[in-house]
Amino acid sequence: MSDPSSQLTSTSEVLHASPGAKALTRLSAVDTVRARIRLSIESGLLPPGTKLPHLDDIAAGLEVSRATARRALEQLVDEHVLVRKRGRYGGTFVAKNLPKESGGATDVYRSATSVVRLLIDQRSLMESVIMFAAAQRATGSDCRKLEELTKKSERSTTWYEHHGYDVKFHRHCAHMSQLQEMDTYLDTYHTLHRYFVPYPMEKIQPRLDEHRELIEAFRRNDAVKAVEITQRHVSVLRNEMFIGLTTSETPEPPADLQ
Repeated sequence: MSDPSSQLTSTSEVLHASPGAKALTRLSAVDTVRARIRLSIESGLLPPGTKLPHLDDIAAGLEVSRATARRALEQLVDEHVLVRKRGRYGGTFVAKNLPKESGGATDVYRSATSVVRLLIDQRSLMESVIMFAAAQRATGSDCRKLEELTKKSERSTTWYEHHGYDVKFHRHCAHMSQLQEMDTYLDTYHTLHRYFVPYPMEKIQPRLDEHRELIEAFRRNDAVKAVEITQRHVSVLRNEMFIGLTTSETPEPPADLQ
């Protein structure tokens, strides 16, 4: 029988030795923001004419500084990926025609597909254990806290705003578990988030429904049900992250988009 510690070492080596992972660590913070927004546009998640949220929301959602987010948006405007409109209904919008990018930061993200799949597998395994223990120890106070975070997520108007509440939800679940391995789980959770791309809010609703199901399992201290919901929740990432999306046909933008 193989030594479990050697398996963990092997997994770590695969994760950090992957060409995609190495290249990603060499990208600047500005390039990672540019790449993630471009991937959302190329995948049809942000169609032409979509108005981007406030700069502060983008910075918080992608976990970068406000200055980094501003520079990334400015570069995307210079590259004609985004356009800026002035006036009462102004803002930053996705451009009509997306210029092609070859050998850029988006290619670095695409080359990391194997890393992303491995991170999803790791998260599924660790999160199942975390939620099992959390369900066994859940209190009424815990459930009320998670319900409050879920309601705030539901009221979010952008993915970027939702992201902050989602992080707090999973962090609270990890602390509920009282497992010493929760820091390792949270590290994997946050590492995987580096590969997330912005989503329209209508795609978030099913995930919030699963959060509510999980809270109900916690109320009943039903650890088995909590694991079932968790595995379903994480498995969706294989199709909904950029690795499971293909570049879509570009829909027509609004007539007034310049």
